[in-house]
Amino acid sequence: MKPCLKFLALSIPFFFAYSITKAQNTELEKTTGYVNFSLGETTLPHEKTQSLALFGCNTNITIDSKLWNGPKGFSWNKANQILSDIPVGHQVDSKTNKPYYVAKYYIASPPVFKAGGQNDPNTLYDIGIVTPDNFVLEGKKPVQMVYMNYNVLKPMYIKYIDVEFDSSFDGLGVDFVPFMVECFDFPWREANGIIDAQGASGIGSLTKDSTNIGRLFLPYYYPNDAEGKVSNNSSGKYLDCEVTLLNDILFHYEVFFMVNGKKYTTLNLKEFQNEKISFHAEYREELSSGCVESKQ
Repeated sequence: MKPCLKFLALSIPFFFAYSITKAQNTELEKTTGYVNFSLGETTLPHEKTQSLALFGCNTNITIDSKLWNGPKGFSWNKANQILSDIPVGHQVDSKTNKPYYVAKYYIASPPVFKAGGQNDPNTLYDIGIVTPDNFVLEGKKPVQMVYMNYNVLKPMYIKYIDVEFDSSFDGLGVDFVPFMVECFDFPWREANGIIDAQGASGIGSLTKDSTNIGRLFLPYYYPNDAEGKVSNNSSGKYLDCEVTLLNDILFHYEVFFMVNGKKYTTLNLKEFQNEKISFHAEYREELSSGCVESKQ
């Protein structure tokens, strides 16, 4: 019996060590996924390809990032363009060694406008609709289908609104602010039986640079005159747009708008366009909802 007892005694530590290692490996299981993009037409003339970005918890996937594994721009009027190797599952932050989970992503796709026209007040912008503009990747090798259409909304002029990053960003060592803009009265083009349709939303982001200034934008247009013609001599009609900060994917921090000493997570740009607005960041110990695995 002694040899058996000795073998059993040696086996127990090995079993527990194996169990712990297996549990750790299971806990940190991760995979990668795909997004399949199909692009339609634009209303205004466009560049040959369109850029875009994906934002997840502690994860920014842009064309110039190491995580990008796709074409250097997406072609218009072309289906099934693939972005692959998108991180999904348990991750560990390389700087802090803290764990997090990534599965929810937002998609940001910029407006289309003429080259060099960003600072020209007479520039028209073609703002598109991305469907869906956020999603959750689930499964062993998940795929998300996304359609982008820049031919359904009426082109708009843009008023830029400066927003200052305060010193809290330097204190926390963070620089990224994602947001969603929802314009309740954004007019659609009348085509294919769609008449008087309104409403659109989209995703954007700002990153702090040496100027400490970012710019949000408020769309507007010139209403038709009595003869049904557009007149730039009339007052522009600003859209009723709200911008909401996407704190659900920020890793151990959250961001607020500061206006006259008050904190907001949502602002109506039409109402606050002439106010002094700043971004303020605060540390958050608890992981946000987009940084933990769903319990469903």
